[in-house]
Formats: sequence, structure tokens, C-alpha cells
Amino acid sequence: MPESRPLVPLVDDRVRDRARRELGQRARRAAAFHAAAIGQTFFVDSPRVGCAAFLVLAVAAPRLALSGLAVSVVARLVAERAGAPRDFLVTGLVELNGWFLGLACATFFAPGAGFAVALVAGGPLVAAAAIVMRRLLATWDLPLFVGPYVPAFWLLFAALSAFPWAHPEVRSIAPSAPTAPVLLIVLGGLRGIGEIFFAADARVGLGLAVALSLHDRRLGISMIGASIAAVAIGYLSDAPAWQVEAGLAGFTPALMAVAALRGFAGIGRTAVVVAIGAGAFLEAGTLRLTGAFGLYALSSSYLLFVWGFALLRPVRDAAADRRGWSSIAPARSRRFEDG
Repeated sequence: MPESRPLVPLVDDRVRDRARRELGQRARRAAAFHAAAIGQTFFVDSPRVGCAAFLVLAVAAPRLALSGLAVSVVARLVAERAGAPRDFLVTGLVELNGWFLGLACATFFAPGAGFAVALVAGGPLVAAAAIVMRRLLATWDLPLFVGPYVPAFWLLFAALSAFPWAHPEVRSIAPSAPTAPVLLIVLGGLRGIGEIFFAADARVGLGLAVALSLHDRRLGISMIGASIAAVAIGYLSDAPAWQVEAGLAGFTPALMAVAALRGFAGIGRTAVVVAIGAGAFLEAGTLRLTGAFGLYALSSSYLLFVWGFALLRPVRDAAADRRGWSSIAPARSRRFEDG
């Protein structure tokens, strides 16, 4: 009689195949979740938008994109190990703040030991800051969104810059200004959108607007219009030339325009108009204040705008914005979890 084939190897193969499939599914869910978290920069819970935005930055500034992704992944792992509540983890805000902290580290630290230490310490630091700030801001009915990464980076930069081996990056804000004022303003407006991801590059700004238009074409057009209008006001107000060239006045109005269209935290047309009109002045003041302490302004002017208008919203609307303290529309639930 023919010798029967043992069943154990067949069972082992099936178990391994099933484990590989489950691991692949989990990896795809995690990738979609991280991409959706990046998309929340623009108040859109879409992995397609987040992935497109990541690719735009990766082509123009790969060190920024990879640093942001690395810190984002570590921040999520640390937050899970620290016992952060599940309803907070599913918002994606830990990943979002890790993404921005990684971008800041790659922007303001030159390659070397200081940059490496900043990346290693950044994930745990921003995860802790997110957990703490969530509790603090919840008492004031304020959204968390990108708040935690700002003090986390300030602390990190202030600590590391005291050591001679941690070299700050000498940043080139923008190329030489074009002679035509209209071209200067348009390029400044596009660079202002790129400044959202710390890249004063008109190509990045245009790419981010196109990526956002994959979800809703109104969003990309509104970002460009608001940023260019704010830079134009800065130019007419005789703001410092380097701020006009870099489009620093444009990134807050651009995001406020998107927030208004997405119905975030009670922000409406009035907030957008104020952001466009006052953007250049608030940004200049913020730069001067933070510079007095040897720090970078980062997104502080943007935070002041959003939190200010969130506190001004009617009390009857405040409870509607509490769901998960996410930067997505509060009426929608998260569609992506990484298990």
C-alpha cells in the first residue's frame, strides 16, 4: 500500500498562510490609518488625500517626509503602550502630531547626532504631550488637532540646541524674489500652502492643493485663493520681504478656509476673512515673540486662530465638537483603525 502523507505539514502551511494574510491586512489597515491621519491636516478623513500629500512632499523633500512618517509611527506605538484611551487613539491625532513633529525636526535640525536624537526622542515626547493636552483642552471645549507638537518641539529644540553636537539647520526660506509683484504674490501664496508641511516651495503648495482636490475641488481652490490674498495684503502692508517670499502669511488663512468649508469647530466665513486680513500681522508678531526666546513660531499663529474662534462659538454648538477631539468633522466616525 502507498505510504500516507502526514497531515501536520499541511496544517502548518495553512496556519502560516493565514498568519501572513492577517499580517498583510493589518499592515494595509495601519497604512490607511496613517495616511488618513495625515489627511486630517486638511480636515479630511481620507487615506487617498493623505497618501497623495505624503507623495507630494516625498518627491520634493524626502528627508522631511520620511522623518514625519517615522515619528508618527513611533508616537502611535508609545501612546498605545502608555495606555491612551481607545477613543482617543482612533482619532489619529497622535499620528498627526507625530507627523508634524518629524517634519519640524527635519526642518530645523541639520543631519547629524542632534537630528538623530530628536527623531528618537520625538515620538515618546509628542505622544506624552498629546495625552496630557487632550485632558487639559477638553475642560475648555477646545479641539486638540495639532496643538501637542508645538510645545513638544519647543522643549526638544531648547534642550538639544544647548549641546554643540546638535546643529540647528540654517534654513533657506525661499529663492530670490521675482521682479513682478503679481508673480511674487502668486508664488508666495503657493509657498504658503507648502509651508503647511514646512516646505517653502510653490510646487509643493500646488501639489498639496491638487491632492486635497481629490476629495473636494472646492478645498484646493479655496486654499490657493486664501493664501494668495493674505500674501497680497502682507505685500501691500510692506511686510518683511522674506516673509512675503516664503508666503508665511498664507498658510493659516489657507487652512482656515478649508476648516470653514469642512464645518470645523464653528469656523465660518468671518473667521476666514479675519485670517486673511490679519494673517501677515499675526504671523509677524508671532515670529518676533517666539524669536525672543530663541524658538520657531511653527503653527502657533494657526493654533491661536482656531482656538480663538472655537472659544467664540456659541455655547449651544460646543458639545457637537467633542466627539473624539478629532480634526475631522465631528458628526463622522473613524473608518480606519489599525487593529
